[in-house]
Amino acid sequence: MSLSALDPTFRDQPNEYIDQLRSFEPVYRDREFDRVVLTRAEDIDMVLNHRALAKDPRKSRPGSYARMIDTIDENYRPSMLFADDPDHKRLRSLVAKAFNLQSADAMRPRILEVANRLLDGIPDPRHFDVVEVYSNPLPTIVIAAALGIDECDQQDFKRWSDSQGHVFNPRRTKEESANMASGREALQQYFAEIIKKRRKDRGTDLISNLISAEEDGQKLTEAEIISLCYLLLIAGNLTTTDLIGNGVLALLKNPDELAKLRAQPELTRNAIEEILRYDSPVTTASRIATRPMNIGGVDIEEGQPITLLLFGANHDPSAHPHPGKFDIARPDAYHSSFGGGSHFCIGAPLARAEAQIAIPLLFARFPKLRLTQGEFPARKSLVSLNGIRTLWVDTD
Repeated sequence: MSLSALDPTFRDQPNEYIDQLRSFEPVYRDREFDRVVLTRAEDIDMVLNHRALAKDPRKSRPGSYARMIDTIDENYRPSMLFADDPDHKRLRSLVAKAFNLQSADAMRPRILEVANRLLDGIPDPRHFDVVEVYSNPLPTIVIAAALGIDECDQQDFKRWSDSQGHVFNPRRTKEESANMASGREALQQYFAEIIKKRRKDRGTDLISNLISAEEDGQKLTEAEIISLCYLLLIAGNLTTTDLIGNGVLALLKNPDELAKLRAQPELTRNAIEEILRYDSPVTTASRIATRPMNIGGVDIEEGQPITLLLFGANHDPSAHPHPGKFDIARPDAYHSSFGGGSHFCIGAPLARAEAQIAIPLLFARFPKLRLTQGEFPARKSLVSLNGIRTLWVDTD
């Protein structure tokens, strides 16, 4: 068994295997991929916040797991997701000026409008796939609006965006790879055109804000803005789609908790945090040791990739009493699903806002919403991500 979504046994029952690892070998040496895998909340929290660890795959030793994530050559420049200081600090400080809690809160009316429009447009409101008609399109439309994409271009934008869903699929077909490559090229060209227009005529959209953002006299280059837009599009869309889908599924499978949420809407924010803990849309984070160190009594060598199983931290009984219980009123709904430290997910405020609006609205619109009889939602096979392919429901 491999510790990834590529192994169907692990994908469908991850906590069963993670619990065993945590009990017998919490700092596990995965010799197949030359990495160390962590499953304890204490170790994972320490590593997430440790400043002497890196994200840049070029700092890992040759042949290790971290070097498999990208094509590394003399022209390689990591995106903000895989950058280290000082580049990461510079990029993040500039992005934070345009992408923060205030900007996410300002998007709430638009999120509500998009969610209502999608629900209004369901072809057959008695029987539908929540993923296809709701949780999948909603984040794409919202981020398109945030970026200032013209409504007349949104159909092309969504098609290009959907093609990028295979970026985390190592088993993609040649046709899927070709569609992904052409879609990425189209997106990059489209972003370049928007940047050119916004430099002449600024708006209130995210790209205009990224162009205007400045820190200590430094601004983002065009290539950096395009890279950030692409990162926000891919990382934000896939994970928020899975957050909404996983949340709807958890509530449908736990009717007492759904009834509690209906009776106490003030629990919505806490419910979203519990969904993030209970069935996180992101399963792993990674770091690279930049010097010899010791984790949980195990010596780690310089250049050693470290994989953090966020499921492990979120379901560690030492950090979360009764971790297998889905409880939207859990007193401490702390979780590691957005990572931590200087690489804490910058899109967390927007993801939370979308889920806080979309999930309660769906249940309010369809009071009798239930899983279609015989429906057993299958999990996606995407490394580091956790979501469901389909979620068929009935409403009467």
